[in-house]
Amino acid sequence: MKITISIPVLILIVYLFTNLFIPVAFKGDAIFIADAVLWATVIVATILISKFSQTSILHTDKTLIQLAAIIAVFQVFLSVFAAFFMSFGKNTNVWTPAAFAIYFPYLLVPFLAIEISRAYLTQAISKHKPTLILLLISLFYTLIIPATTTYLKLTAPLPISEFLIKTFIPTLAISLLATYFAFLGGFPANLTFMAIPAFFTWFSPILPNIQWQTQSILTVIAATVGFLVLDQAVKPLPTHKIRRTLKKQKSQLPYWTAIALIGLIAIWSSTGLLGFTPTIIASGSMQPTLNPGDITLVISTPPNTIKIGDTIQYRTADVPIIHRVIDKYEAGGSLWFITKGDANTEPDNPINERNVIGKAIFTIPKLGWVSIALKDLAANTYTFLTTTLPQTLANACTLIITNGVYITSALAFTAYSFLLLTYKNHKKEAKQ
Repeated sequence: MKITISIPVLILIVYLFTNLFIPVAFKGDAIFIADAVLWATVIVATILISKFSQTSILHTDKTLIQLAAIIAVFQVFLSVFAAFFMSFGKNTNVWTPAAFAIYFPYLLVPFLAIEISRAYLTQAISKHKPTLILLLISLFYTLIIPATTTYLKLTAPLPISEFLIKTFIPTLAISLLATYFAFLGGFPANLTFMAIPAFFTWFSPILPNIQWQTQSILTVIAATVGFLVLDQAVKPLPTHKIRRTLKKQKSQLPYWTAIALIGLIAIWSSTGLLGFTPTIIASGSMQPTLNPGDITLVISTPPNTIKIGDTIQYRTADVPIIHRVIDKYEAGGSLWFITKGDANTEPDNPINERNVIGKAIFTIPKLGWVSIALKDLAANTYTFLTTTLPQTLANACTLIITNGVYITSALAFTAYSFLLLTYKNHKKEAKQ
């Protein structure tokens, strides 16, 4: 037991060193290298101690591994789905060969150290009072995720509340589920659950750009659903049901794979990564050629190949606009375009070639109304949850506080009347 406790102590020491000592003692890329080296000692120590104590962390329960992957993908899906109604952004990580050699170990080694040590601790010390031990392990790993500078800023109620909602609660939810996976399936299960969202965040060129309040809610929802699914999965089922479920999953695998690929292409194309961007027509300035609700594919095109009569999309201070080119000219070493909506009477201001996004090449009629309707539904739901519902509850609380005496008196009178009536009925029944 004593040798097992040395792992959390070592992790805490490494955490403090990487947050307090390394940033002061090292500069530039040396910080990333020093961090990776320190966290590597946790990996080595955990492996050696697990072998010495004969604690196996490498379970090979394929069912739990597959389940961990499904729940992790579901977690990513929720964020991506929300981003369709909010926005996407480009990943700030630029993976050049030099950046990969230095920065990737800085991300990977601490990640592996935490998950390997989590798996070892759950297997080594959760035999007695497993619920309490798993909760403490989850809490420990939740507390070492934020940097020490984050805790130093918690000096007022507002930052503390934001920290709890934005960081602590969602991190604890995910940590609890990861620890439960480690308890049931060892290192492979909790690694699978944690690695998929992490690798998506590290390497996906496009990431969901949604509000942190929404992200926190989605993270907790994903963890809650994960617990429910995992709880059902660990319950023993009859053999024929297991075979039927596995057969059904195999038969549906091609369909879900196709849906995932279509969704991935839709995300990447919506950000222009594939060379074209689907754009929903929102106004009638291009009628009858383009109508509101139509989806137009805009392909990236060199400005010098754009001809008079082409329909182009260009950037403005507000939103991108799709109009037809009616003239073009060169001035100041740049190419300029004069555009006009087919339904408009006046041309637009001259457009510089640097503001041209691309040329419209293909139109899908009316399909954009689905996205417009979904966005309106999401916006109305978000407004209801963030504005209407809190305001209604606040008004109700104010009403209750203001009229507390009267409401309490009315409830008390109702309760006593009910008890008195019930007592009389019981008394009559007893006499009969």
